[in-house]
Amino acid sequence: MLFTSGNKRGIFLFLMLSLSLFSRLDAADIRASDPFIDSLLETLGPEEKAGQMILVYNSPYAFLRDHKVGGVLVMQNMLKEPCSLRIHLRRAQKKLPIPLLVTIDQEGGAVNRLSPLTGWKKTPSARELGEWEPDSVRSYARRVAAKLRRIGINMNLAPVVDPAVNSENRETYMGRKNRSFGNDTQRIAPPARAFIKGFSDRNVLCVAKHFPGYDVTTNSDLEAAFSNADTQAIAGYASVYSAIEPLIAGIMMTSIRYRAVSDTPAVFSSSMVSRARSISGDKIIMTDDLWGAALRGYVLPDSTVHPARYPDSAFARLVESAVRAGNDMLMITYPQKVPLMITTIMAMAENDASIKAHIDNAVRRILKAKNKLGLIGTKAHR
Repeated sequence: MLFTSGNKRGIFLFLMLSLSLFSRLDAADIRASDPFIDSLLETLGPEEKAGQMILVYNSPYAFLRDHKVGGVLVMQNMLKEPCSLRIHLRRAQKKLPIPLLVTIDQEGGAVNRLSPLTGWKKTPSARELGEWEPDSVRSYARRVAAKLRRIGINMNLAPVVDPAVNSENRETYMGRKNRSFGNDTQRIAPPARAFIKGFSDRNVLCVAKHFPGYDVTTNSDLEAAFSNADTQAIAGYASVYSAIEPLIAGIMMTSIRYRAVSDTPAVFSSSMVSRARSISGDKIIMTDDLWGAALRGYVLPDSTVHPARYPDSAFARLVESAVRAGNDMLMITYPQKVPLMITTIMAMAENDASIKAHIDNAVRRILKAKNKLGLIGTKAHR
């Protein structure tokens, strides 16, 4: 069964329900807050709060210390010297006032960050895992998670829960790259749940992606991608997240533009982020890489500006869009932009009380994830 179509009336209901649920859930986060998390949050200044919202390409310890970032992204090239990486991460986790979410996107198949390590050159893709029994998927995921844990990685930006075939019966980019478990919720949810449980068994959190569902045939990191899915089809894609929500630590937004809902990329669309929030509650909602060519091009359409000369003013607008949409954590693979991101977020908080409240809630959710991992314990790590 493929995801199907709806009508125009569904667009209005979709938007209103998403915004209503977002408001109630954000308020519920405050009421249900952990006293320890709240007390820790109160000790953080504006710069520290802004830093916690940033997930940056893994960088030297001094950089992480000076900018007080919330997390780092480990890439394949960094695993060529796993011992050095392990020592670096242990030092950071021990010395930083608030330890890091150390992330990787270890999906398997074509996206196999562990390939430099002995015995890990090849790993099964999501399409292959989708054919396995759930117990076998969980056992495999447990083994991967144990390896990540030994290195110092505590969060996996996976699984991909996007459809292999979209509502127009076309194979999606994720399907073509074997990064999808299957065509619909019934095929995707069982292996995805088993995958996440295996990581949880070894205390590694999982972030599902790419919300609400990567249903286009092109790579949206490199070029603007538009989806023709209507609201009912979008709801079908998003239903996978509802099916796995109790197990995940967060949701990553996509940069695809869903014409039925918004002319903006989903990651910058408050209605789309609100929809993710209505499912995820107090889990982290994060962006994909904000330095992606397609997102930079969204701020400067038809721009031929070389990345090294991309205007700071344009990137600041991009950061503002991500925060205003309601994202909790912003990913960036260009560390030199972190200072600009921090000053941008701080300025937004200073000038807008509602943004300041959102930033507090975002950092609260990030601290909750760290507390679940045992990174900050039951007394302030300061």
